[in-house]
Amino acid sequence: MTSSQTPIHATNAWNPTGRNLQPLPGTRLYFTHADALSGPRTFVLLGDQHHLTFVGDLPEHVAPAELRSIVLAQFGLYPHLVDLNLAPGLPHPVADNPRQR
Repeated sequence: MTSSQTPIHATNAWNPTGRNLQPLPGTRLYFTHADALSGPRTFVLLGDQHHLTFVGDLPEHVAPAELRSIVLAQFGLYPHLVDLNLAPGLPHPVADNPRQR
């Protein structure tokens, strides 16, 4: 398992939620379900063990199988930023570009 496939503990300094984050297999997305005063929520973040970016706060406890399509449709993220294994021909994130290192 790589660091992008393991849960991120609530005490990780990069984790702003204070909750354990579960990975969404095949993606760089992490999520957690929470019960807020406004009702059940799903927090979605993008990144890895060393850097996380908040993506969205969704109403209800959203099924993990639906999160990738919601992030792409509602929040405008591109597949090459979300997916670990890119489809042939898609551009790679900057971190994977050897000219950018």
